Amino acid sequence: MFGTDMESLRDWIQAQLRTCEELIAVTTTRGQTLEAFLAAHRYNQSLVERGVRMTSFFDAGGGCSQLRNFIISADDMPYYLACGFMQVKVLDGDRVMVEGPLVERRRSLMLMRGTEALTAARQYLKAFRDTAVRACEFRDRTGDLTARQHVIAQQLEENLTDDEIAERLGLSVRTVRYEVARLMEALDVGTRFAAGVRYARATALLEDTVAGTCNRFAPQTASRQR
Repeated sequence: MFGTDMESLRDWIQAQLRTCEELIAVTTTRGQTLEAFLAAHRYNQSLVERGVRMTSFFDAGGGCSQLRNFIISADDMPYYLACGFMQVKVLDGDRVMVEGPLVERRRSLMLMRGTEALTAARQYLKAFRDTAVRACEFRDRTGDLTARQHVIAQQLEENLTDDEIAERLGLSVRTVRYEVARLMEALDVGTRFAAGVRYARATALLEDTVAGTCNRFAPQTASRQR
């Protein structure tokens, strides 16, 4: 499949996923923004709600901090952190989707079947399973906050207004104001700005831990390549 843009590739991927019952995915967050990831996250939610058995491994070592924190805050989703060099999706245990070559400046995706493709994908996924950490396990280091409060706190770090946060996250302004008030109470601060600063300090240790997790497993992954 050759895509003229990212939207056409996304639509093709979603068409392949529409009828699957099990999905195992390895995804990199390098170069992705939080805004771009939110659309994929909402689609993942719709798959889980439909009953798809999903396991999503994210190589979050090189992604932006907001996106990494969002993955960690999504404790209702089967998200894991690990270290990987190639994006792979396995559909229903019989199809393997991987990124293809760049041809005449066009990105491509390949959908493969067959014993060799499945065996290689299973070996790659096993390396991920052996090293992955459930993303939500890192949440304890950032305080007793709900998943939504984690996400809103990340927006406060940018000094966004309630209206701007509501628009970015697809929430009502009333909901954002309520969550900000609860967030300030949980972090024991008196202003929105102070809440953003305290949250940023609390997540600094978390980020070091996540990066350490990914780096710790990188040599093992490289050794498997050899």
